[in-house]
Amino acid sequence: MSISDEEYQTMKENARRKGRTLITIGLMVVVIGLAILIWGFTEISFNISDPGSFGTSFIWKIGLGGGLAAIGIMPFAIGMYFYMASKMDKIAKFYSRATGGAMKYSTEKVTDGFASGLSKHGMSIGGQAKEVIKVRCPHCDYLETEDAEFCSKCGQSM
Repeated sequence: MSISDEEYQTMKENARRKGRTLITIGLMVVVIGLAILIWGFTEISFNISDPGSFGTSFIWKIGLGGGLAAIGIMPFAIGMYFYMASKMDKIAKFYSRATGGAMKYSTEKVTDGFASGLSKHGMSIGGQAKEVIKVRCPHCDYLETEDAEFCSKCGQSM
């Protein structure tokens, strides 16, 4: 199924719009997460640096700071996920350009190898089987393909 140029441009513009939205949401959530994370670590560090604040209040504030830090990690991680999701098309394009030629070459070579191996046994990939003519080796009477230069059983010249 192919699509028209107009449909392609519409899809491309929609993807750009969604990407910009993901970046915006992702960065906002990252900033909120970082603010909560910093607030939590600030609570911890201020209470640890004040030696006179040990007691129930100290433990509560350390707990509050640790809780805020733990809570801040979640929106930070979610925001980074949204941000990275918006960049995935660029990453995929980079890798496809970087590895595409090698993948095409190796796929062609593997396919050619399979095709040549199958053709030696009278088979083919996706088409009619090629007729294979066999001749007898004059030295050992083994049936060999007509294009063989040496017998695969005894190794003598055909």
